[in-house]
Amino acid sequence: MSVRSRAARERQTRIARIARHLNRAQGRAHFADVTHIAVCAGMKTSPAEVKTVLARLRLHR
Repeated sequence: MSVRSRAARERQTRIARIARHLNRAQGRAHFADVTHIAVCAGMKTSPAEVKTVLARLRLHR
């Protein structure tokens, strides 16, 4: 696996962890909240990437 692929997968894993935690804590996981937390944590992500991860987790339509 290339370095870029590994970095992308790790980023998606971290986004998924944030989303699962928000969903458990608040009963919802809006992509704007997840994106904000990810950016504040120093992750270089985009709203499109967050939406993709949330869709995969079936937390976003």
